[in-house]
Amino acid sequence: MSQKNSKKPLRSAHSYGKLDRDGFIHRSWMKAQGYPEDVFDGRPVIGICNTWSELTPCNSHLREIAEFVKRGVWE
Repeated sequence: MSQKNSKKPLRSAHSYGKLDRDGFIHRSWMKAQGYPEDVFDGRPVIGICNTWSELTPCNSHLREIAEFVKRGVWE
């Protein structure tokens, strides 16, 4: 099998896909944040980081951009 055709397990499966206590804790924390059960179906978990803060007005536009990126990822 070539390197292109082999699938590497997602890093998020290490945290959210395990059926032990740690996996349960990770999934329950995300569910408590309001994420539904179907987000744990094996898809990658994507984190969006931005430097928006009420203390740095020069980065205030990044809050809106991060929200647009978030909507795009969910699509």
